[in-house]
Amino acid sequence: MWRILLGIVYLTAFCEASEYIFSYRVAARNGMLLNEKYYFSPAMVGANILRQTKNPYKKCTISHEAKTEKALLRDYKEKILECFLKWGVRLEDNTQVQNLQGKSITYLAIPPTRIQIEYADGIATIYALTHDINKTIKAIKE
Repeated sequence: MWRILLGIVYLTAFCEASEYIFSYRVAARNGMLLNEKYYFSPAMVGANILRQTKNPYKKCTISHEAKTEKALLRDYKEKILECFLKWGVRLEDNTQVQNLQGKSITYLAIPPTRIQIEYADGIATIYALTHDINKTIKAIKE
């Protein structure tokens, strides 16, 4: 079991993955930015194994001049974030008033999302991967 797991880890380290898990979080206190976390992590398990498919309604196309996928993820952060913000975000606001002074902490977060990137020279298409219930039902029947 451990040999298989280590084999998968080494294989994904040498191969450039096109499936990633993405998450983003921004925290602001009283209107000032505290921190920003922007994560892309290669997916260790493929979408086919998890019975996930590309969502045609949650996709975006980015024109770029990057030479690799990693350069695209690093250099085109703003365009990628615009794409995810269109798909939906979670906003949490914790406002407290004490002695007539307001204190607020706001979190803007994109929860961890499995994505697939189809990378080509000049154009990258990012798809959100969603659970395909039809594949699950078919597997249960078999």
